[in-house]
Amino acid sequence: MRWRMELKVAIRRLRQLAGMTQHAFADALGTTQPTVSRWETGSKPEFEHIAKLKSFAEEHNYEFDLSETGWETGWTQRVSIFGYVGAGAEVLPHNDSEHHGLDEVEVDFPIPEGTGAVIVRGESQMPIFEDGDLIGYHKEGRPPADLVGRMCIVRLADGRMFIKKIKRGSGPGFFTLTSSNAADIDDVVIEWAAPYRFRIPREEWTRY
Repeated sequence: MRWRMELKVAIRRLRQLAGMTQHAFADALGTTQPTVSRWETGSKPEFEHIAKLKSFAEEHNYEFDLSETGWETGWTQRVSIFGYVGAGAEVLPHNDSEHHGLDEVEVDFPIPEGTGAVIVRGESQMPIFEDGDLIGYHKEGRPPADLVGRMCIVRLADGRMFIKKIKRGSGPGFFTLTSSNAADIDDVVIEWAAPYRFRIPREEWTRY
């Protein structure tokens, strides 16, 4: 079965075709009934839930068409590495000429095209992230004001990059970056930001 419609309608239709209540559907996807209710009234699911919805549809022989929903239509299981999260929680981007191109990693679940990744170096982000973890994010980014309260990969106006939680700063256009065991970085201008999409422990990902 195939359909093209708004994402909220597609999700509700998928649940109804499976003959499930919102509670049962939520259990099947590893989420909660209020979350499913929000999806069906227009709230956009997080990336990992889109992946679960797609997998659920495939298991039940329904094609979950995202081409007209605002989500990516291409999916892959390989992601390029664009840098590291170092001891100071700063992302150190690769130099293509020095490293002869970006590394590529194969993961064991589908991810949307346009996803990038960084590798954690050191223990500056423990216990949230540990040394060697792979952190995925969408390369296009989103306005930082839309990401307040979320853990993100951020690039500042001076070129530095971090993985931090974004909070509002002292005035319009300024933000404070926080982490679990490092001092806050106050009142910075964020040039680019993207929420992290997934975390894979070091022992669970494979360099391709």
